[in-house]
Amino acid sequence: MRYSLLFLLLFDALFSFDSRSYKPLNGCIKLNQKEFKLLREFTQNDSKLYLVVDTSSLQSYIFKNISKPKPCQNSRYQHLVKTSATPPYPLQNDGIKSSKSGLFVTTDLCPSSKRGYEQRLYQGLIDNFQNPVPVTIFVTKRWIKKHQKEFNQLKSWDNSNRLSITWGNHTAYHHYSPKAPYNRNFVLLPKENLKKDILDLEIELLKRGVIPSVFFRFPGLVSDKKSINIVKSLGLITIGTNCWLAKGQKIKSGSIILVHGNKNEPKGVDMLLKLIKSGKIQDLNSIKELKK
Repeated sequence: MRYSLLFLLLFDALFSFDSRSYKPLNGCIKLNQKEFKLLREFTQNDSKLYLVVDTSSLQSYIFKNISKPKPCQNSRYQHLVKTSATPPYPLQNDGIKSSKSGLFVTTDLCPSSKRGYEQRLYQGLIDNFQNPVPVTIFVTKRWIKKHQKEFNQLKSWDNSNRLSITWGNHTAYHHYSPKAPYNRNFVLLPKENLKKDILDLEIELLKRGVIPSVFFRFPGLVSDKKSINIVKSLGLITIGTNCWLAKGQKIKSGSIILVHGNKNEPKGVDMLLKLIKSGKIQDLNSIKELKK
């Protein structure tokens, strides 16, 4: 389709865009009978570029020329954004934690001093499922900076259709204080600027040739009403989990599975690979197929 071709022609050159021009945007446009929500605007070589999301498929694109924005219609995307930001705002594990059906593997790449990463996790997915294998990676800028070789390997698997990666936002810096209680930790630390933290991660991905998705996961799964509403205002869908494997939670239909791909929690990876090799996980879904 025409918008896909436009995306392909533009994206190779995004490495040099002006990050100072990067800002949130609202409104929707129609193209080829599809609705797209405008998420971000930025400038490259005096041209305006736009990060958008298909409000039906939840696939993100980069557009160059757009029509005048109009109010958004009710859509699957709008429903998920709203659903992920409803009360009662628990301190831990807010957002969408499961789907009506399917199984979804999500892996977090928090900052880590560990060398390398859980290559066996991603290789296990490639070896045991039909390629490309859907997986969501909630990544941080600090992890990318210290693990550029590993990040490029993940990109290579995605580009070669061995994995189908949805790049989720786990904030750029993933602030954490080992001595602070949860209600004053992670994004609730006094020094946190959550809006900047989210946008900085998107900028980092774009500069490295990756389109950010509309999916967001809080560091430590810790949040409050204010932080949930910041994520909502930026047009992102907060994702929690009902199956953090290393904590002993069991897989069931509709589970959003959480494991860490940064070597900080090998127990969860061991458990997932054991379930896969035993045949207890037969198929996986893309997070973009999420239904609530």
